[in-house]
Amino acid sequence: MRDSAVKDRILDTASRLFYDQGYHITGINQIIEEADIARASLYNHFPSKTDLLLAYLDRTHADWFIELDRYLLSFTTPREKLLALFDYRIQRQRKLKYKGCHFNKITAETSDDEQVHLRVRAHKERFRQYIRDLVAEAGHRGLLEGGVLADTLFLLLEGGIAVGAMFRSSEDAEKARRIAELLL
Repeated sequence: MRDSAVKDRILDTASRLFYDQGYHITGINQIIEEADIARASLYNHFPSKTDLLLAYLDRTHADWFIELDRYLLSFTTPREKLLALFDYRIQRQRKLKYKGCHFNKITAETSDDEQVHLRVRAHKERFRQYIRDLVAEAGHRGLLEGGVLADTLFLLLEGGIAVGAMFRSSEDAEKARRIAELLL
């Protein structure tokens, strides 16, 4: 088996387990067993469980924005794209059975790990900037000025997803979208 295929299988397995059952509950032995690889293969690619977690966050971050960009391709105006951000998050929430944001979940488990915190923060800041760029492109002149509007939309999106995970429902994210529609 190719080296990169083994690495991908390890990362695929760890990603699924970290998200579904949590980072701390997931043991190295479980990853080795479910990925059907030798212990040496795991440590050849990821010297520690933390290294594996950081790779998971890096890949999840990259994949998340690739999927988002792909989702937004069919929308033309910045306003449509801003509202589609809510639709994208609601769709993901349903697909993931309301288990919450990958990054929020990891932060809750590893709040004292600075490397993890920096990656999570980078992900959230990139998303906030994504929203700011769309708001600026829209040339919004409404109730809220651009920076405040962008921060409000970011908080509506994040809050809708967090509450959705707690209540296992997209209802609050849908309410957040309706509020965003009024603001835009």
